[in-house]
Amino acid sequence: MHDAYRLLLERECPSWLYPVTMGATTVWERWDSMLPDGSIDPGEMTSFNHFALGAVVDWIHQVVGGLRPASPGYGRARVEPRPGPGIEWAEISLLTRGGPVTVAWRIPDGELTLEVGLPDGLPADVVLPDGRVVEVAGGGHTFSARLTRRVSRRPRAGARRATRPRRRTPRAPRPR
Repeated sequence: MHDAYRLLLERECPSWLYPVTMGATTVWERWDSMLPDGSIDPGEMTSFNHFALGAVVDWIHQVVGGLRPASPGYGRARVEPRPGPGIEWAEISLLTRGGPVTVAWRIPDGELTLEVGLPDGLPADVVLPDGRVVEVAGGGHTFSARLTRRVSRRPRAGARRATRPRRRTPRAPRPR
């Protein structure tokens, strides 16, 4: 997760934020559709509104914002924000068939403050970082929970996560 947040917040090309630093309000087809001097990349494939790389937006919505469907068509919602380094607050909203769902969280002093807004009749499971799962329905709900792990303000430059040794695939027995 730490690496995902580090990649999300990178500003040099290639990265998700490079186009933003160049004034983008959409997802580009190529990381370098606009060059650092502001000129358009002369190569082919230079769309400035391209969904193919948009999967990161879904990740931001579901992981950073914490909102995902718990049943098809948001008949039930799941709210489980996963704060990471470099982001101290987030607010998202989604217009479901039942009405708008809103999620907002902040981290003042190592404690997550979470606000959830649901349309009438829409149930949701709210998963807090301390492990509690709270079932709620329609209306506004506010929660607080201590973070079970420290979320630093910025990822350390050059930080790497520990890797586990690869698990070896067992060999099939040799025929005799």
